[in-house]
Amino acid sequence: MTLQEISASTKIPVSKLQAIERDDIENLPGGIFTRGFVRSYAEAVGLDPQETLAQFEERFPNESSVATLHATIEGRANEEFVRRQRVAKGMIWFGLLAAVLVVWLLAVVVREDRPAPAATDEAVAGEVELSEAARQEPPPAAPAASRPAEAEADPEPPPAAPAAAGRLTMEISPTADCWVLASADGDTVISRVLAAGEREVVVAEGTIEMRIGDAGAFTFTINRRPGRSLGGAGEVVDVRVTQANYLSFVAE
Repeated sequence: MTLQEISASTKIPVSKLQAIERDDIENLPGGIFTRGFVRSYAEAVGLDPQETLAQFEERFPNESSVATLHATIEGRANEEFVRRQRVAKGMIWFGLLAAVLVVWLLAVVVREDRPAPAATDEAVAGEVELSEAARQEPPPAAPAASRPAEAEADPEPPPAAPAAAGRLTMEISPTADCWVLASADGDTVISRVLAAGEREVVVAEGTIEMRIGDAGAFTFTINRRPGRSLGGAGEVVDVRVTQANYLSFVAE
């Protein structure tokens, strides 16, 4: 089998397959991605994936330790993200319940403070006389000059809502299969292989950090503006986008 055939079946760039065959660890992405490449390569050429991975870890023990460390860090980041989500949901529910309680208390207080109208015989008699006089006298006609003015007056349009500002929004749509590890403000949001044509959106208040497995296949927009090329085919790159430097990632 040629490396091109293996790349077509495994979706691994040819440069990474060459690095695996040369034991060139420096040109492999590291961690769980390298382990996944080794497994896929073994299956494609007819080797036992578990045995091949065990041989790889025995030959490169430091790489195995790094993979374990990456998995541990990623697991802790996911747990922290889930914890923050639960806390945020709890605060939202608490705020809604508090708002409902305040509205209910205000309604009760206003209803109790409102005085009941006292109806007297004199007031009732006066209302009867006014209603009888209103029936006998015709209603006054509206001034003719005021009608055109009222017809010509156009209501002022409501002011437009200001656009949201101060965020980084990156829309990712790779042209070929590409593995991506992305975090927004320190929270991991993507850690997988994105298929060609797939679309993912990363939103952050301050910083977006990414490790990209195939820069040549990685296309994106930043704040709805097309992004520039980040590298060649099969090249692994690390990217850090902030509010201060995001314009440098926009295509000219």
